[in-house]
Amino acid sequence: MPVSLASAAVLGWLLSVAPSQERVFSPCAPDTSDWRKAGEGLAALDAQVEALAEDGDVRDARTAMRALLASRCFALAREESRRPTDKGVSALALKVWWRDGGKAWLASYLELGGPGPREVVLPPDVRSVLTPDSASDHRLAALLCPAKDKTCGTETEAWRTRAERAFRPEPGRHRESSGTETKRPDCSVLVAAKPKRWRYTAWRSCLGESGSRPRQVALPLGRFRSPEDGWLVIRGRRGHYGFCDEVRAYHLRTGSAYVSKSCGDLMLMEGGGVDAARTDAARQGTVSGGRMAPALLRELTWMLLLGPEVQRDVQVEAWRVPVPAGYRVERRELLVDDGSGVEVLGGGATGWFHTGQTRLRWTWFPPRGAEPLSGELTYPDSSWVEVDHANVLLREAEATFEEGCPSERVLPTMLDFTWAPGVNGRDAPEGVTKAQDTLVEALRAWRAPLHCGPGLDGEGVAN
Repeated sequence: MPVSLASAAVLGWLLSVAPSQERVFSPCAPDTSDWRKAGEGLAALDAQVEALAEDGDVRDARTAMRALLASRCFALAREESRRPTDKGVSALALKVWWRDGGKAWLASYLELGGPGPREVVLPPDVRSVLTPDSASDHRLAALLCPAKDKTCGTETEAWRTRAERAFRPEPGRHRESSGTETKRPDCSVLVAAKPKRWRYTAWRSCLGESGSRPRQVALPLGRFRSPEDGWLVIRGRRGHYGFCDEVRAYHLRTGSAYVSKSCGDLMLMEGGGVDAARTDAARQGTVSGGRMAPALLRELTWMLLLGPEVQRDVQVEAWRVPVPAGYRVERRELLVDDGSGVEVLGGGATGWFHTGQTRLRWTWFPPRGAEPLSGELTYPDSSWVEVDHANVLLREAEATFEEGCPSERVLPTMLDFTWAPGVNGRDAPEGVTKAQDTLVEALRAWRAPLHCGPGLDGEGVAN
């Protein structure tokens, strides 16, 4: 995304100001007393942050960071506004920010004044955190691990790694809020016409623009328990011209699975409209029971639950950029205020879509009568990467289905609770509520084969 016209107009006004009205910040020369003192202060802050417990008190560390940023050799660092010095930053967020690039960002200012290759470091964003301490009344509170408990949530660590790999854009690109990948602009080209004294400031400001930094979707920090048990019920239409309206129920602990389908093809009238009566008359319904891989079901449910919690437009690690040849590394600020109150506004998030997409509705019923959690899934793909990753997990889990004898039975009250999904009005002019009710009734009436043994032998899905 190029620098906005409003930003360009503001920068043009800034460049018209005389040099006498500017304040200049530059790096410290190496091996001076100020430079050595700054290095000692950075080392002390590093030790202080590393010693923090993940649920510790960050007030002293924030105070030390503010003092360091106010010192002579780090005055240039005020060009970066994304610093975790404000209230509300947790110890876990501070430690992750520091290790992922905050320390490297500050250290870079001690290297910029030296004779070697020059590069600026943009620090990562401060990540959102989900722990019992930060969100005790959160809808996912039962799955949140205490920050101090290193053994909690071990099963989901591989799931997090896999999700974050899916969220990461290709090198040299970033993901918009919608999940769409775009190429990052070349800031040195955008500021080439600026006066030399302002060139570094304009270039560094361009790097800091949300459209220039490498950004992506990121899961919140914290460890999360696996949804080990309960039922995941998914309802909705899959397909477009050839489709199946479905109700599916999956048991997370055992992998027991039930699928009730009503499939057919859209019958079109002259002019392209759907003939609902002919479409419904040609449907074919089936109900089957069997089993699936429980681990894949749990990973799918975990991703569905965490999807709404992702943080967008996040820089997750330090970004190193060589300073273009010929630039003087000096940050310029104005000493005047024209009172214009100019505000640069960003655009809203947009994404792509197509007519083959439908919306599935899912509900997870935790064990022991805990409150169900529900949401929607755009199927079979989406420009939103967390939704698209959930679709990948859905396909992988359902590919393990083997028809046979489920060991657990679905309770009728659970089926009654789930939502009837919506479908594009052009594809289903009369809606799908009636079809969904028929699917639920067919699932209630299903009888397990006689060979399934005690518990399900000759019985329906519920008493």
